Amino acid sequence: MILGRVSRQATPTTLPAIFALTLALLAIFAPMPTAAAATAQTALGAQTVVEVSTPALTVSLTSITPDVAVPKAPILISGSVRNSSGGTLTSPTARALIGQSALNSRQAVSDWATLPVSQLLEEVAQKSLGQTLAQGALAVFTLTVPADAVSHSRPFAVIPLSIEVTGTTSATTQASGQVKTYLPTLGAVKAFVPLSVAWLVPLTLDPNPALTGMPSPARTAAWTKVIGPGSRLDRLIQGTENANVTWAIDPAILGPAQTPLPVDPSLTQPPPTAGGSSPTAPGSTAIADPVTGLTTALAQRLRSAAPSHTLWSLPYADPDLAALLPLTSEGQSLAALISHPSTLDVAVGPARSDIAWPVTGALTPQVQAQLRSAYASSGLAAAVTSASTLTGYGAPTPDATSKSSSGLPLLAYDEPLSRTVAQTSSRANGPVTIQRFLADSMALLGERPGTANRSVLVAEPRTFAGDPAVLQSLFAAVAKAPWLVPVSTDQLLAASKKLAPEVTGTGTNGSTSASATSTPKPSTPDLLSPGTSPLSSQRLARMPGMLSTIDGVASILGDGPLFTSTWTDAQVQELSARWRDHPHGLTVIDAATRSAIATVSNGVKVVPSSVNFFADRGVVQVTVQNDLDVPIHDVHLTLTPAQPRLRIERQPAPLKIGAKSRANVHVEVTSIAAGLVKVDAVLTTQNGTPLGQDSKVTIRVQPPAAWIYWVLGGLAGIVLVLGTLRSLRRGSTRGSRPDAQEPSIDD
Repeated sequence: MILGRVSRQATPTTLPAIFALTLALLAIFAPMPTAAAATAQTALGAQTVVEVSTPALTVSLTSITPDVAVPKAPILISGSVRNSSGGTLTSPTARALIGQSALNSRQAVSDWATLPVSQLLEEVAQKSLGQTLAQGALAVFTLTVPADAVSHSRPFAVIPLSIEVTGTTSATTQASGQVKTYLPTLGAVKAFVPLSVAWLVPLTLDPNPALTGMPSPARTAAWTKVIGPGSRLDRLIQGTENANVTWAIDPAILGPAQTPLPVDPSLTQPPPTAGGSSPTAPGSTAIADPVTGLTTALAQRLRSAAPSHTLWSLPYADPDLAALLPLTSEGQSLAALISHPSTLDVAVGPARSDIAWPVTGALTPQVQAQLRSAYASSGLAAAVTSASTLTGYGAPTPDATSKSSSGLPLLAYDEPLSRTVAQTSSRANGPVTIQRFLADSMALLGERPGTANRSVLVAEPRTFAGDPAVLQSLFAAVAKAPWLVPVSTDQLLAASKKLAPEVTGTGTNGSTSASATSTPKPSTPDLLSPGTSPLSSQRLARMPGMLSTIDGVASILGDGPLFTSTWTDAQVQELSARWRDHPHGLTVIDAATRSAIATVSNGVKVVPSSVNFFADRGVVQVTVQNDLDVPIHDVHLTLTPAQPRLRIERQPAPLKIGAKSRANVHVEVTSIAAGLVKVDAVLTTQNGTPLGQDSKVTIRVQPPAAWIYWVLGGLAGIVLVLGTLRSLRRGSTRGSRPDAQEPSIDD
């Protein structure tokens, strides 16, 4: 082990030779990354390369202690290496190397992570890992960087740090692996004004269409996966519950709707309550929804942690404001979603609902006007946007607090820092991610080290899935960093309100500045830039018809409120921002909704029949069958003869049929002419929604001929005459009988 430093500095006479040797070594030791390494970089984003793998060795870091180098304190670097060279590794050695030049800008910090080595490195620590390392074996190491190996001549600096492992796989083949990270350093004298840093973390649902629909085992399993133990949301709360973090909560995480509200002409309103049991028909037995237990536990957990956090309430279901505003008239339709009181106030604690946070897009004057209209009921206090959309974004980076030309307070999050925190999902990459955050924030400090009242906001994407342990370590490292002072978003908002409006012309007040290139945009998928929204004017145009059909079908059911709340809520969920990268989810929800409607509609039908009618006027019987497991009511039956041979005198009254039952409906009709008449039998709800398929009742009409009436009249006359004659005859016969005597006086 080498305790001192091994210098790679060279005299001018030997410099060309060293450069040539360096290039040759790079060609040998740093070949093209494997497919696995390329995949890892794609998953993490181009801004941070956490782990560099060669075909031979894979090096990972476990910890760097302390996170920031200070005078007279050695640095302990722990890590591991896995031998994937295909053979036994001989004489494996781990080394720590630092750059001779500090990274003086945020661009330089980014370049160190993404570009090849561009400066000479100096070895400051080395350790042998034994004589051999078998194929596939893992070796751990700890490197100690002496305190005097790091310069502290400046108040603060970001030094590039490389951890390398080398060895020999054969007599002529070398193998190596490397991790590039950072070593922020502080001098003995503080010569800077700290930055204020605030954190904004969304707590929203995953894009899982199985969360919608009627209670079922599949739906319960989906909710368990999304909000239950071990879920992304559970881990996110665990990682942030002890930090000074603002939670922007979608009330939909507290469960499905209980009861619906009247639908909007073009959208719909959110349910008034969430997280409770589903309603049932009057007189029926209530069945506990298993999802209720999950949402109740989540609400209690948030309530217990609420005093330590600033709470924001997103509009119910987190509607995609950036996509919906251009599709609606000045945000009027969105007002139905936004104006409803947040359920978080009762379930969790006081949460402000007057801050807009679109998932993407610049806050142009038109967008600001639309947001003000949409938030008219509560008032729009502020909006969240990216600092890259602000005036003059570049160097120096703008503060988190500003005010638009229209006077709207803005909270602008820093994209590079937010993107780095978004990559904390892997515990294995945690140490490098933390060092990257500290390095970038120190480079940000270096842009204006003596300026007071500077602030930075770190805002995470809706899909944020930070590892709890990494997040807790990150917050601990930030708490110990003297150049960062944690504050709340309320403090940032108060500062924004005191500012003067920006000058119209660039940024959020006009076109984006051409110099908005403080850091390069990643070439791989950007976690902060979700995909294109699947919402369109055509989809919104279809929604009122779907809502009307849901309302109509539910109006006949004994458990109609449950049906209405379930499928109306499904339509509301389609407006969410979470479908941007998962448009297939909308197709699944639409298919499930149509299937539920079809099940009810096809469960009620008119039984086809043939009837013989031999009268001028009378009653015809039609049978309506209910195959559903619930009773139905207010079903309208309309009969329409295809020919004018038969006239319906009066349509039947609304029907009420029990579950799995039939109803015989008596209809008054009048025959006009003889013949076969097909009668269309249509079932509808009160609002005209058709039920089932149209059916036909065939009626054979045969009204009596005119001669029958003459015959019947003649027969009646004969009967009358015969009756009269009989009566007369009976009276005359009695008076002429011989034994008939008049009563005597004596009697």
